[in-house]
Formats: sequence, C-alpha cells, structure tokens
Amino acid sequence: MPVYEYECGSCGGRFELIRKFSDPLLTECTLCNATGVRKVLSPTAFVLKGGGWYTSDYPSAERKSAADSEKPAAKPETAAPACPAGGCPSGACPAKS
Repeated sequence: MPVYEYECGSCGGRFELIRKFSDPLLTECTLCNATGVRKVLSPTAFVLKGGGWYTSDYPSAERKSAADSEKPAAKPETAAPACPAGGCPSGACPAKS
C-alpha cells in the first residue's frame, strides 16, 4: 500500500498515512482534527541495486579505477621461443622452408 503525506491548512502540520487506493479521501487532520487537509507531493525512496543500471554500467573514472584495482592481477604471458634460424622477425622463417 502506498504511503501518502498530508499537510493541514489550519495547524500547518505534516503527517504520513498508509492508504489503499480504494480508501475515501482524507478530509480531517490527524493532529488537530480540523478540515482542510491536502495531499503533498514528496520524493520517494529509490535505490538502484544489482547490475544493468546506469550507476553500475557507466561508472565514473574514480569508481572504474577502484573496481579495476579489485580485479585479480593478470598472469604474465610467456614469450614464444625464439626462432633458431633468426629470420622470423623479418617475416620469412628459414626454419620452416
């Protein structure tokens, strides 16, 4: 059920109530019992959790570097053994001919 915030026109007090969509409109202040209560628009609590959100898919440079530092270090690649004929860097390998 949604939580609604109300403001009283007489006492100026604000209060919240959990109301069903099917409940009748509130007309009486729960603080001073006066009439003239109105619904107030207020921001909702919204939290992004899990993957697939902007905050996790497009992090700032600072967050990206922090995430990269948590990853395990890559294993160094082993170099291929040098050609015994010594001609491979030029593109022609005499050992293969």
